[in-house]
Amino acid sequence: MGNGPQRGCRTAAGTTERLVEAVCRMQVNEVEEALACGVPVNAPVDRFGHTILDKFVVEHAALLNDALNVKGQPEDITRQFYEMEEAALQVMKVLVDHGAVLTGQSAALKRGL
Repeated sequence: MGNGPQRGCRTAAGTTERLVEAVCRMQVNEVEEALACGVPVNAPVDRFGHTILDKFVVEHAALLNDALNVKGQPEDITRQFYEMEEAALQVMKVLVDHGAVLTGQSAALKRGL
C-alpha cells in the first residue's frame, strides 16, 4: 500500500503527514480517509519510531491540560470539553479499529513528540 495516495483518494489525503495533522486536530473524517487511502496505521510518524497512536496520546493530553485553563462561562467550557472529548474518542476508536498500537517503552524514552 505504501505511503502515497491510493486510487480514488485525494492526493494529500493518503499521506502520513495528513494523518498526523488530522489526529492533531481530532478530525475523525480526515483520519478515516487517510487510513482508507492506505496510510499504514503503525508506520513511524517521526524519526524516533513513534506511531500515530503515540501522537494521539500526546495531543489528547495537551487538550486535557488546555481544558483546565479555558476561561468563560462554566456551561460553555463544559460543552466545549465534552465536544473535544467526543472527537478524541471517535479518533481513538478509528485508530484502534485499524490496529493502531502504542510503541510503549521502545519509543517512549526517545525524544520527538
